[in-house]
Amino acid sequence: MADDGDPADAERAAVVARLGRDPQGEYRVVVGDDDGPVVIENAPLLADGTPMPTRYWLIGPRQVKAVSRLESDGGVRAAEAALDPVAVATAHERYAAARDAALPPGHGEPRPSGGVGGTRQGVKCLHAHYAWFLAGGDDPVGRWVNDQLHRRLDVDITARAITVSHAGVDTSVPVGPDQLLADDLVDVDPPPAAQLTNALGAVADHLDDIVRLHPAVLDASDVTVRGPDAWHLMTVEQGAQPSGTEALLDRIDAEDLFRTLATETRSDRRHNPGLDPEQVDRVVATCCIVVGLMRKLRLDVVRVRPGAAA
Repeated sequence: MADDGDPADAERAAVVARLGRDPQGEYRVVVGDDDGPVVIENAPLLADGTPMPTRYWLIGPRQVKAVSRLESDGGVRAAEAALDPVAVATAHERYAAARDAALPPGHGEPRPSGGVGGTRQGVKCLHAHYAWFLAGGDDPVGRWVNDQLHRRLDVDITARAITVSHAGVDTSVPVGPDQLLADDLVDVDPPPAAQLTNALGAVADHLDDIVRLHPAVLDASDVTVRGPDAWHLMTVEQGAQPSGTEALLDRIDAEDLFRTLATETRSDRRHNPGLDPEQVDRVVATCCIVVGLMRKLRLDVVRVRPGAAA
């Protein structure tokens, strides 16, 4: 960053840092937040005259990560299925017209082609659509992305922590199966009621911290819980490895499973179909986390997947 404190130099340094290189053409920052530039508006031609079809470029790391996660979960296909293709095509036309109007007077060839992000039809890059939407563009795809980012919640369960991701903000708290077994569920044969209460209370307390920092997580309605421990819990609930790469767990089934696992001895618990004997204690701790999550965030159902979020 510049030593003279020039705001323009500081802004350019931030853009360069987020792009990972110097911009190849003229641009201006059109959307920013407390962390720095979020969207830049590019000139339709690079410095060497090469067409630049991406008029609006999403560069905010938090926003880029959130949209990338949505894309990795099939967001492009979902957007195309959810939206009117005529409305999407019309948006491409508006985008192209505004971009072409910014060309130098009398400019001939070469010219940028296509609509949002150079796409001629349909949906190709959710990042480009979202960037235009954030910059004030009338883009149905960008609006859809914005809605998805605010209704989606990803929860990764690891050995000693859970990470809650919402609209690109990741918040981790130190509560995982290993931690609960070390600090709260010290005797699970079967666990005493007081220890179960302590474990659920620990989960609730840590989730309270997240809600205080990011109250919008309470508005999320599409929740995915990920990780091998969560997937094993789902296997026990179904009595066998779930088919496919995701399974739904509703609140009633989760509570029933919790009551079963929490009242069984180790010997009885091992006989549950699908339960790995090596995780006979760990599954109780995982169940406390999932049930505590569903109670605290008032969730009727969650989607469970085996791997961590992208």
